[in-house]
Amino acid sequence: MRLIIAANRAPYHIRKRDGQAKVERSPGGLVTALDPVMKKTKGIWVCSGTLQFEKHGLETPYDIEQIKLTPKENIHYYEGFCNRQIWPLFHYFLAKYKLEERDWEFYKQVNQKFANQIAEIVKKDDKIWIQDYHLMLVPQMLRELGVKNKIGFFLHIPFPNIENFRVIPRRKEILEGLMHCDVVGFHTESYKKHFLECVEHYLNDANIQDQSTIEYKDTKVKAISLPISIDFNMFDKTARSSRVIEKAFELRNTINTKVIGLGVDRLDYTKGIVEKLEGIEFFLDNNPEYIGKFTFIQIAVPTRINILEYKKMKKELDETVGRINGKFARDGWNPISYIYNSVNLKDLVAYYYCSDFILISALRDGLNLVAKEYVASRVNNDGMLILSEFTGAAEEFNTGYSVNPYDVRSISESIYRAFNNNEEEKEKVMKKLRDQVRENNIFKWVDDFLGEL
Repeated sequence: MRLIIAANRAPYHIRKRDGQAKVERSPGGLVTALDPVMKKTKGIWVCSGTLQFEKHGLETPYDIEQIKLTPKENIHYYEGFCNRQIWPLFHYFLAKYKLEERDWEFYKQVNQKFANQIAEIVKKDDKIWIQDYHLMLVPQMLRELGVKNKIGFFLHIPFPNIENFRVIPRRKEILEGLMHCDVVGFHTESYKKHFLECVEHYLNDANIQDQSTIEYKDTKVKAISLPISIDFNMFDKTARSSRVIEKAFELRNTINTKVIGLGVDRLDYTKGIVEKLEGIEFFLDNNPEYIGKFTFIQIAVPTRINILEYKKMKKELDETVGRINGKFARDGWNPISYIYNSVNLKDLVAYYYCSDFILISALRDGLNLVAKEYVASRVNNDGMLILSEFTGAAEEFNTGYSVNPYDVRSISESIYRAFNNNEEEKEKVMKKLRDQVRENNIFKWVDDFLGEL
């Protein structure tokens, strides 16, 4: 069996160091998981892009078929339909949803490009696995081109409830696009349930059996819930390395406060970073005895920096950090240490290792792999995972420390517990979480999905 992956982003990129170009694997759990399978099956990864590997005399471990997008396609397909329509709508941010009819035409156009490319290269025994909301029409387009191979699709963001989904005028076309898969995967039972409810409501000919199999016209689709994971062993091994341990102790000595909290988020409005910081402000207002004894490190990774909505958010975050630090600063101490940058793996694991708790305050999140990375990095079974109840991971994990990120009191109370819960209780919870992530790692996720397909 050969595997064909279709995804918006490439699995490898070109990085120039000291005047020399090198091929590097792109970051992210999906590429980490699929890379060994792609190498083993001599698969093909179909993606958008214009990387010129051959021009630099570079080879990739398997074939990467790139689809060049025009400037208008980037504006209307990617920035428009994907990021101004699907992204806010599926994450329950209706006020940020911006309908522009032209976006849909370009979304169809790009999906057709992907379908045409796959149809051109596919062989009889290949399996096709389409990734995420950028390519929801590709399955139907492939069938229309005569492709009979097994097709899987996985949605890496939430699937919204019927009240939100009904906002999008092209709701029926999206569902029909996915009705030509053999397997459609979601992170949680909730997302799967929402999907089935929308199918039942909008597709009159759909017949749903056993809350998983959909018969629609002449197609049969299986919907599954299968939360994605991480490479547990890689994070565990990295956290045990001498470099990471030294860096972690160095960080603690530099920060020099009793308790260190951590936030690691892409700079996205779905992540609730400002709400998190306002919760920290509320905690210090109401627990002044902790002023000077607590530092919160917030790593905000830049994303979609050309989109106006994200520029505004960066400004709001900068102002919030400045206001809170100005309010509580004492003798060279600031409550919030703010890092606006990407962080390499070893440094990131050092932050995971040195912090007493991580606070994940997403207002809505498909899953949140940071939670699993933190757990895998806690090799001493210590630390606390404080998790927003609006993440997909909250359906999978029972941390004992969930928060409502809209409620500053909830965030404040969770920080207070980080100071005052006994170590035995923390160790018991973390050990259970580590066992869970170790067993349900990213490689099992790939095997389970391909097994269903």
